[in-house]
Amino acid sequence: MTNIRRPALVLALGLVFVAASGTSLAQTRDDVRQALFAGSYEKAISLAGEALKTDPANAEIRFLLARAYAYSGRLDEAEAMLGRLLEEHPADADLLVFKGRLLCRRNDLDGARRTFERALELQPRSADAAAGLADLASWRGDDDAAIVYCRRALDLDANHAGALFRMGSVLLWRGDYGKARGYLARAAELEPQNKDFSRALTAAAPVFARRTEVWLSGRSEHWSDGRADYRDLGLAGLFSLLHDRARLVVKAERLWRAGAGDDKVGLEIYPQLWKGAYGYFDLGVAPKAAFAPSSTAHLEIYQSFLKRLEASLGVRRMSFAAGGVTVAVASAAVYAGTWYPNVRVHWADSAAGTSFTWMAGLRRYLKSASYLWLTAGHGSRSMETADVSEILERPAWFGEAGFDLYVLGDIKLRGYVSYRKETAGPSSAALALTTGYRF
Repeated sequence: MTNIRRPALVLALGLVFVAASGTSLAQTRDDVRQALFAGSYEKAISLAGEALKTDPANAEIRFLLARAYAYSGRLDEAEAMLGRLLEEHPADADLLVFKGRLLCRRNDLDGARRTFERALELQPRSADAAAGLADLASWRGDDDAAIVYCRRALDLDANHAGALFRMGSVLLWRGDYGKARGYLARAAELEPQNKDFSRALTAAAPVFARRTEVWLSGRSEHWSDGRADYRDLGLAGLFSLLHDRARLVVKAERLWRAGAGDDKVGLEIYPQLWKGAYGYFDLGVAPKAAFAPSSTAHLEIYQSFLKRLEASLGVRRMSFAAGGVTVAVASAAVYAGTWYPNVRVHWADSAAGTSFTWMAGLRRYLKSASYLWLTAGHGSRSMETADVSEILERPAWFGEAGFDLYVLGDIKLRGYVSYRKETAGPSSAALALTTGYRF
């Protein structure tokens, strides 16, 4: 009886050992995946190496190790590991997609395209292969093809973060900020640890259109009461800071009013802040100013929420010879596809002019950050089109219309016309033009 039971006991113990080994290997595999997802690539490499000592032929862990090598910058080791896997599994679409990604890292875009296409032939439902082709199309400037491949990838996998990111990026370049924010927000939700996704979402605002620019601008305003025309002339440069995490505008202006002239210099800074937020800081000085404020400081924070909505709160402080003025500002807007409806209010604590101003506007985005806009309101003036000192003008109804375009690739043209009529007072009409170049 004892001799009969002993083989059965040995067999049972063997099965328990095999099951325990399989469970341990599966747990290690999951640990490697988690380390990769968290960006702990050296930990993933160490865990995978330990697992392969037990099962050196395990293709799944070897693939995870190859990815960990690649993500940590050890491309040679990643390619060597991948090459051995492809010798064993030449028709594996996942391996081919990974090879395509490595070829992209090597800047072999033609080889990457052929590899992604081969993966898609072998596995027509590979969202990863379609997303890879979308990236390549976008990089070569074929936005239409990129959108087609993104849609194919998202039809196969609606939560494919890479395809969501690429679709959002293409739409952002086209100026479709509303839809772009929706795709980028979803990608950031799916992979919150991906800094590229979070940075792209924060940068999905017109102010963060990249590249250095130089502008020359002029403005003239004619009054119905016979006073001399107001005239402005300005020169400004737009620069990137902190690897595109902030934008800096350096500006100098000359203003003419009633036979006098003031010179102003200033800085505008647009930094990306926390998730979905950016700031607007404006600092200006006008030494020996006759009518302009001798110093100006403006701080405003813009926050996006629910993917398409945006609101801001801010404050401006101006110092004049007769004293200081504080202005509180607020705005709300919606990124609705290519449309950007918005409202803005500001309130000044001065009895010298208008205390409260409201305005409603509509912006229509075109391609490559170009747009057309309309604004109408009541109060003093729009801060965006008038000198800051003029927000103390007497109450008036006003309307503005303008454009901000890039033509022939990189030539900037901006202009607007405005009209305001004071209650029981004079009216004025203004024309402004800006020309510039982005490098």
